[in-house]
Amino acid sequence: VEEMILLGSQDARIREAAYVDRRGYKQSLGYPPILGSTFDLGSILQIADEGKVLEGPDILEIAVMIDVFEEVLLWKGGLDAAEDVEFVELPKLAGFITVNSTLHDLLHNAFDEEGKLSGKTFPGIGRLRTKIKDLKNEILAMLNELLATSSLKSKLALESGGALYSEVNGRIVVPIDQKGYSSSLGIVHDTSRSGKTVFVEPTEIIGPTNDLKQTESELREEEARVWRSLTEQVLHNRQDLEASAMAIGQLDLTYARMQLGYSWSGVIPESGSDRIISLRNARHPVLILRDVDNLVGSDIDIGADDNQGLVLSGPNSGGKTIVLKLVGLMALLARNGIPIPADRSTPEHVPRVDFFDPILADIGDLQSSIEDLSTFSGHMLVCREVLANSRESALILMDEVGSGTDPNQGVAIAQALLEAMVETGARVVITTHFLQLKQLAAGDPRFNVGAMQFIGGRPTYKLELGAVGESFALSVAERLNLPSTVLERANELLNEETRQLGELLRDMEDQKAVIDEQVEELARQKKEMKKMELNMRAEQLKIEQKQLSARRDEAKKFAEKLEEKERALEDVLDKLKKNPTKRVLAKSWQDIQIVKHDAIQEAEKIARSVAAVQGQQTIQKVLEEQKRKRPKLVSIAELPERPKIEVGDYLTICKGPALGKEIVVTKVNRAQVRGMLNGKEKFFRLDTVSLDKASPEMLAETKTGLRKGNARSRALEHALEIDRKMSKQQKKEAPIETMDPFRTSDNTVNVLGCNFSEAQEKVRRKMDQAGGSGRKVVYVLHGHGEAGILKMKIRDWLRTHGGIRRAFPADQSDGGDALTRIELK
Repeated sequence: VEEMILLGSQDARIREAAYVDRRGYKQSLGYPPILGSTFDLGSILQIADEGKVLEGPDILEIAVMIDVFEEVLLWKGGLDAAEDVEFVELPKLAGFITVNSTLHDLLHNAFDEEGKLSGKTFPGIGRLRTKIKDLKNEILAMLNELLATSSLKSKLALESGGALYSEVNGRIVVPIDQKGYSSSLGIVHDTSRSGKTVFVEPTEIIGPTNDLKQTESELREEEARVWRSLTEQVLHNRQDLEASAMAIGQLDLTYARMQLGYSWSGVIPESGSDRIISLRNARHPVLILRDVDNLVGSDIDIGADDNQGLVLSGPNSGGKTIVLKLVGLMALLARNGIPIPADRSTPEHVPRVDFFDPILADIGDLQSSIEDLSTFSGHMLVCREVLANSRESALILMDEVGSGTDPNQGVAIAQALLEAMVETGARVVITTHFLQLKQLAAGDPRFNVGAMQFIGGRPTYKLELGAVGESFALSVAERLNLPSTVLERANELLNEETRQLGELLRDMEDQKAVIDEQVEELARQKKEMKKMELNMRAEQLKIEQKQLSARRDEAKKFAEKLEEKERALEDVLDKLKKNPTKRVLAKSWQDIQIVKHDAIQEAEKIARSVAAVQGQQTIQKVLEEQKRKRPKLVSIAELPERPKIEVGDYLTICKGPALGKEIVVTKVNRAQVRGMLNGKEKFFRLDTVSLDKASPEMLAETKTGLRKGNARSRALEHALEIDRKMSKQQKKEAPIETMDPFRTSDNTVNVLGCNFSEAQEKVRRKMDQAGGSGRKVVYVLHGHGEAGILKMKIRDWLRTHGGIRRAFPADQSDGGDALTRIELK
């Protein structure tokens, strides 16, 4: 981050912000496997560019680098395979990574466990190493035999207690007393300091040692050849390696930005081209990293309402320069896509920091004895450069401009500089103690003013926009324990008007502080009330959920009882169809009365149960009330505290086309859950699912009520119709009505196989018989036939018949469209 280059365009800033602005990935999918990896591909390739051969450490570093590339690609594959993932930008960075499998395997297998070239991968090297090992063993065996002979043993110089043999320039030698040495013993390679001992390579091992040296030379040549070959392979894949390393670096930098933003709970602000900075409760990032206690945030508005600058005033040590630096840091952080420490979006305010280029600053004491510059001269040189680079897209920050010289001349220069910078269209933020600059800013619509709050003789470090601040120099001096005699004399030297103005400003600051406290207390109480309202709503939802559950249980029991009664009615109807005589009909009517009585009792029982739960009298009233005021499903994200969700829990979808359907939770993440819906596993955000149950009105059809078109429900309707007719007959004391709505063999005429004339005659006779016996219903069994011609002709004829009330297809339970039901007048 320290060496990070500023992003050069608004598009680059937006793209980087898109990479960073996804918080769930750190927790759910983890970091890319790059943490702790350090490598410098550029320095390694520079060695090769100079014509040198890359050797062990450099080749090994590239091999490790390629392993990291491969691991990052595997991590990217995990992101790509994740379902319903919103974050699609970050994997794009890893898309520039390429791994050449041939180079990967070559470098991965090039080294053994000790980090040397592998003898298995390069058999020539392995063979030479084996030969060298054998020659060394042979030389040592011959030497040990020589040392055991009396002819050599008697000539050894071992007075000093030294080793029996040693190595000089890679050749094995033994210590021989100078007096006992002869050329036949071997070649002298060294002499002791005293000259009494010579170090001799025995003649017997000179030949094998020469072979050893020759083999070692061959090994070096073979290793050099391998290094050259590996270097050529690296250079051949240079373009892919550089692109991959660049992508890894960008990925690392992106996560550095992300981590920095996480460290202070940052937010990605909105961005535009109007050169606006609008933040609430912005905190200084350096003070956050230093863990400063009771850090005070600042509200900042620059560029809005056509103002071009912000003039900050207030006491020394009151926080003006901190706010000035805060503005610059917010612009720099936002420009680089780093989340900034400020409040998140609310309905009332959206954080915004537009793109500024350049960002110019004149902050601090620029005095230099080396360059012979005073403080004022140093500032003027900076002001000259600032003016030269000032333009519409610039952000300029200047601390106490015009200070360090005569106040009258200094304020004149400061005002002229301020006006010149604003004329270029730049956004300008300055701090000042000059009264003339405060008055200019307060009366010029191009500027906004802000003051650092000072209450009870002490700074609060709170920025108050729209206010002009007093310097309170005497109060600051008193707080810093300047002698009282000096303070009294300074107060005497002030003119009466200045003294009264200072006292008035102090009183206003104290009164405003009291009002601010009251406003904050009201806001806190309002927030508490809102929280209480949400908690009450949550409790209400729990109660409603219990009510719904109780209604479902009671309705289910009622449905089961009702089905028993419907089965009993079906038995009655079967009897009626088989033998519709007056005696059987009367007996069936008694059975219907019994079933009706039981059903009414069950309905009254369920009504009482529902009324006990919900305080209402009947099922119909419950349903009507639910339809009139349907409860809203509240998402988990809207609850004041997130409940603990576990695998296996049931949740209800509260948004979208699947509204009201239940899912079974199979996995829980930070911002979403995975659940089963219609046999498929999907991701659901927490703002789309609810703990509540869906109301019956939200479902397509309630599962516990009477189902339209159900045969048992029709049976109940038929039975009630019979019941109504039988009751009517009893009141009139008339004979039993024989207009039986059900099809029997007695009231059905079969015209299958007949032509239209034959069928017409049969139907006419059947209607005459029915009319003579008092029946009002006749069924015609004509089937469907070829193209339905007979059925169509019969129905067309019946429509014109004057003796019938109506004719229509029979009910499905009576045979359906293959029959026509005729109701006589």
